[in-house]
Amino acid sequence: MRLDKFLSQTGKFTRAEAKKVIKSERVRLNGEVVKEGKIKINEDSDKIFLDGELLALNNKEVYYMLNKPAGVVSATRDDKDKTVINLINFPGRKEDLFPVGRLDKDSTGLLIITNDGKFAHNIISPKKHVSKTYEAIVTGKISEKEVKIFSQGMELA
Repeated sequence: MRLDKFLSQTGKFTRAEAKKVIKSERVRLNGEVVKEGKIKINEDSDKIFLDGELLALNNKEVYYMLNKPAGVVSATRDDKDKTVINLINFPGRKEDLFPVGRLDKDSTGLLIITNDGKFAHNIISPKKHVSKTYEAIVTGKISEKEVKIFSQGMELA
């Protein structure tokens, strides 16, 4: 693994921040100052220190429940709009988070944000048959015929 990637996976830095920290000569690898982030390390045996403090990887899976507000997109990045990942913003936040499933930009509701790909697959894969319930608020009147259609369920293309 590259040293800059290791630093970003500790949860303390983004990859860009890790490169700056390395260039500022605050990082030691097995006692030696390191100046290049692209250097390969063995995360199991090498000792990496930042300002004298031994670093360890933050490999734990994390799970957040987020009540997604309207106007925010269910994506990891977007050039125009705020994303659900932007809403989870605090020191030490893991950089590999993604939403499990999607809600439309104007929809609100529960989203799970995680870095656990296996968990996400088990929730959203059609083969796993995990049912989901949605609530829609409509304006106007709905006929008895429409109520019957909705109550029986329908498959959307």
